[in-house]
Amino acid sequence: MKIRTFLAVGAMMALLSSAQATTFVYGCRSQDDSKLYSAKLDTAKHTLTWRGSVYENLKDITAEVGLDFCAKQCFRASRRDGAIAVLDTATQGVATLTTSEKNQEGGTEFDCDLLRQ
Repeated sequence: MKIRTFLAVGAMMALLSSAQATTFVYGCRSQDDSKLYSAKLDTAKHTLTWRGSVYENLKDITAEVGLDFCAKQCFRASRRDGAIAVLDTATQGVATLTTSEKNQEGGTEFDCDLLRQ
């Protein structure tokens, strides 16, 4: 009887943990612009959509860059023209989005807040 209970609890935990959200929508604004733009992170499709552009090949780069660079989790994606977007997520829905064109050093930073998942 104990094995059945153990298996039932294990199956229930597996079902609950696999129900994680795969799409996160952030509201982002630059430091010199008061307009709010949306950024959509889709971990199922491996894309980040920003201002009408789809950045593909989304990867979790937290292990590569370490927690000195990332507050909680970092994602990097690229467009076909070589532009790169990096989303650095922190706790309580706060994030920083950095976009840069191909061969551009630095990039443009946007302060983001999680709107929904």
